[in-house]
Amino acid sequence: MPITLDPSLPRPLYPLAWLIGSWEGSGALQSTEDGAPGRRVEQQLDCTAQEDGTLSWVSRIHVIDAPAPLPPTSAFSRDDAPAPAPSGTGERSLLHREEGVWRVGDLLPGQDVAAAESARPGTPASALSSALEVHLERRGEEPEDWVGEVRGPRVQLALTAPGAAAEGTSVVTAARMFGYVSGRLMWLWERRTPVPDGAPGETALTPYLSLELHRV
Repeated sequence: MPITLDPSLPRPLYPLAWLIGSWEGSGALQSTEDGAPGRRVEQQLDCTAQEDGTLSWVSRIHVIDAPAPLPPTSAFSRDDAPAPAPSGTGERSLLHREEGVWRVGDLLPGQDVAAAESARPGTPASALSSALEVHLERRGEEPEDWVGEVRGPRVQLALTAPGAAAEGTSVVTAARMFGYVSGRLMWLWERRTPVPDGAPGETALTPYLSLELHRV
């Protein structure tokens, strides 16, 4: 589905034009217990352009006492995930409300800007990667500063432990991936967790939330 660029949109937000708007949809909250089925979640998301060239992010995610959607709606879902048995009361509870600010930075170095500008608009060759900074806050939790990049209709973000840069480390504690596919917004949130039956202290990024949203 083509993206119509609003001529009043601040120029720094051009790379995120596909994300701007209101979205809602459902997905899965992965269980922290090995082998346990995921729970259904529903999200309402508002991404609003600000006059200063930043993007306002307001997300509300509710967990539903019901199995995760089947068949899986997320393009990021695992093929080996066990099918949950029909169960649950359908009761809704707020998982979290998240607010934040997205800021697009400079083009990342090492790109052929001239070639991208001469390519046909909308093709992969025309896409350039820009740096991205995202500040997020959730009630009862420490604020988070994510960094990553936006390239065409895709975003990758990473979160490192506080103070990691000062200590010379770069272990990613969480990651988020967003993609605009056929008019839908699909995204995955991973968190670093202990590896079951792994070596002492061994951890890996594992799915936490996966959602598929449609524009409203």
